[in-house]
Amino acid sequence: MSYATPEELATALGRPVNPAETESLQACLDAAAEEIDHYVDRTTPLTPAPDADALANRVNIVRGVEWWKSNQAAFGVIGFDQVGSLQAPRDSFLRHQKELIPLKEKFGVA
Repeated sequence: MSYATPEELATALGRPVNPAETESLQACLDAAAEEIDHYVDRTTPLTPAPDADALANRVNIVRGVEWWKSNQAAFGVIGFDQVGSLQAPRDSFLRHQKELIPLKEKFGVA
C-alpha cells in the first residue's frame, strides 16, 4: 500500500491522469512505499493514502517521480542533448532515508 495516489504522482510529474498509465503510476508508488517501509522498520504500520502521514506522502511522491523517470535512465545513464550522458547516483534512496528518520522506530541498537 502506498502513501500517495496515482493522481498525486501525475500532478508531481506535471501531466494529466491518463487511465492507461494509472497502473504504471501505482507501481512506481508501490515500489517507493516498499523502500519506505523497509527503511522505517516500524512495529505499527504507517497509514496508507489518502490519510497518510504528510512526510511519508511527500517522500512517496518524490521517490515515485524518480521511479517513473528511471525508465529514461537505462543502465544508470541519463542522456541530455546539452551536457552529454550523466551517470545516475548509485544509492538513490539515501537522501530519502535521511528525510524519513522522524518516522523510523528501530535503529539497530538493542
